[in-house]
Amino acid sequence: MHVATTWRWYTHDILAALADLPLERQRFALLLANVLRTIADESEISETEVRNLVYGMLQAGLLQQRRAPAARRDLAKALGPSLADLDPVPYATVEQARRLSALRASLLRQGALSTAALADARGITPNNARQWVSRNRKAHRIFTVMHDGEALVPAFLFDAEFEPRSEAQEPIRLLRAAGEDGWALWAWFATPSAWVGGRVPAELLGTAPELVAKSAQQRAAAAA
Repeated sequence: MHVATTWRWYTHDILAALADLPLERQRFALLLANVLRTIADESEISETEVRNLVYGMLQAGLLQQRRAPAARRDLAKALGPSLADLDPVPYATVEQARRLSALRASLLRQGALSTAALADARGITPNNARQWVSRNRKAHRIFTVMHDGEALVPAFLFDAEFEPRSEAQEPIRLLRAAGEDGWALWAWFATPSAWVGGRVPAELLGTAPELVAKSAQQRAAAAA
């Protein structure tokens, strides 16, 4: 049978099968059938195989479309928490961190020595300087603070020969026993205190060491 005649019979059969559908859907079905037949002729595979391929692609597309919302939600969750999941930092915590940072900057401006600086000042090697700092810290002659990963010793703890000032030893020992060390201990020495008449303990080490030690004892007792 001629190809054109075959196509007319083929079209007639399709229209008969789709007679109950609206006209627009019939047109779409004819167009789709024509496309499938053309692809089958050009690719030298059967029309049934073409239909199966199209059906598989449609199934995959529909499955992807159904999964898309869930995939977007999973992606958003992986990229970061929603506002409901966040635990905002309280203002008081932020303010406290800001004040602490400002206090540390103020203390550092008063002067502090690194291990390398102490090694140069005392004419010893950096390794010996680290051991020297460790021994004197354990003996409560000095204390250290950590800044940018480096241990620093407040400068007010040394005399002109870079020896630990003996007047600071007892206050350091008392306050360490009460749990104060590092930055908190430096802040106590550098902040005006009511226990020394509103004056700064570090500035009284040379003139009134007993008063500073008594003030440290009172502070330690209050913290107990």
